Amino acid sequence: MDVFRNRISQYASLRDDAWSKFDQIDFQTRAFQSGDDIIRVGETPAKMFIVKEGWAIRHRSLDDGRRQIVNFMLPGDVFDMQVIAGVKADHSVTAITRTVVATVAADQFMNVLRSDADVAAAFWWAAVQEESILREQIVRVGRRSAKERIAHLLLELQRRLRAAVGGAEDHLPMPLTRTDLADALGLTPVHVSRTMSALRRSGLIDESRGQVTILDRRRMESLSQFDTDYLHVRKLDFVARANLNGSSHSPLSNGAISSHTNHHRIPRNDN
Repeated sequence: MDVFRNRISQYASLRDDAWSKFDQIDFQTRAFQSGDDIIRVGETPAKMFIVKEGWAIRHRSLDDGRRQIVNFMLPGDVFDMQVIAGVKADHSVTAITRTVVATVAADQFMNVLRSDADVAAAFWWAAVQEESILREQIVRVGRRSAKERIAHLLLELQRRLRAAVGGAEDHLPMPLTRTDLADALGLTPVHVSRTMSALRRSGLIDESRGQVTILDRRRMESLSQFDTDYLHVRKLDFVARANLNGSSHSPLSNGAISSHTNHHRIPRNDN
């Protein structure tokens, strides 16, 4: 579960005894092949999932087969926390590569959260990140040009994946087809292909052997107005805060957690 710990550690510094609580959970491992549904819309999942390896997509499909990908599930990601409420899934999660997940019963997971407020706060902060990603997805599809959409998504995926599994700063494994990118970004596969070619000609990216190399990160970030603030990479250091306060209380219990949102005016671009 190294990728799971790496991901959560991006958002919070937890005590070793807090992490040891996860050793008491009876995780079960399941493997899904590309195209397998992990969660189907309308189902009532009984377990939560943690991605150990592979990529999956969270998506909705219309009756005529049109599909909207709303997010990508990467190693270390946890889904679906709505299982805690016992509600039906309003979306599907499908593996796009061979994907290995660890499953845990909702009641076991809740027992861990109840036993340690700092652990609960760390998962809360991870949920804040996913909400921010979904908000950014709305802006990406609704207001950015094709070049901006693709550049922004590539930068986001690279940053998220590196946080979980490490690797070179400018390399991104690319298991996504042109159709996957199109369904995530509100484009056609042909438009995606043309735009990727334009990014290559501009010297921003290179594609080879199933990976994308970001050649000029600064220009990519400028082009797409990419800012890591929405990924909430600022770490919550519960250990240091507890030592400062002389208390083991979680920031959730004393109101110490706060976050801010940077508001940017986003120009309209219909290209």
